[in-house]
Amino acid sequence: MGYGAAMANFVLVHGAAHGAWCWERVVPHLLASPAVDAVVTVDLVGHGTRLDAKPLDAIRLDDYADDVVREVETRDLQDVVLVGHSMAGVTLPLVVPRIERRLRRLIYLSTTNPPVGQSINDLMSDPLSPVSRELDFETMFCNDLDDETTSWLLDQLGPEPPGAMVEAARVSPASPGIASTYVLLEQDEALPPAFQRQQIQNAQPDEVVLFDAGHSAFASRPKDLADLFLRVARL
Repeated sequence: MGYGAAMANFVLVHGAAHGAWCWERVVPHLLASPAVDAVVTVDLVGHGTRLDAKPLDAIRLDDYADDVVREVETRDLQDVVLVGHSMAGVTLPLVVPRIERRLRRLIYLSTTNPPVGQSINDLMSDPLSPVSRELDFETMFCNDLDDETTSWLLDQLGPEPPGAMVEAARVSPASPGIASTYVLLEQDEALPPAFQRQQIQNAQPDEVVLFDAGHSAFASRPKDLADLFLRVARL
């Protein structure tokens, strides 16, 4: 796709136990760019404002993909920069084939990217995973946050539907033909850099960009993260 004068639209997809709220500090910085038309933050079913929209044990990965596609198609968004954080790495591959012609770029922000036949839970058996290391949320998500921001984040975390964690990926995380960037978070305690590099091998992005922040980069360095998104989107 050629990058002309068309304005870009960002669609931001949260990870496990989070919601659209996690992007609220990034959004105004993206909207401040004259090259950005809209920024859409998706509340996946079972999260955020949609916590009770469907029984948690009935939610599957297709529900997550449907949520993202619905936002894009209902708003008729074009030139989309699709950003996924953490567990969203298993959702984005399901979304891409359905909106491929609308996409400008994929950005994987410290994501888990299971290959076909493996689940998020399978990846959590890795000794570098937070489950294997028995980390709590504060350690995983807040290692570079101040006390106020830590409280803000921890107060809003919710449960993660169990089915989405154990469901095997059936679409490769690699997306030939769609430009993609993996943002490796260098201070990440939830998904350490070595673990992220394993996910990079699965996702096969066109480029890898290093960013000096923990797993919650959207909270610790929101303006810098927004600037990074704009740069890798070639805006």
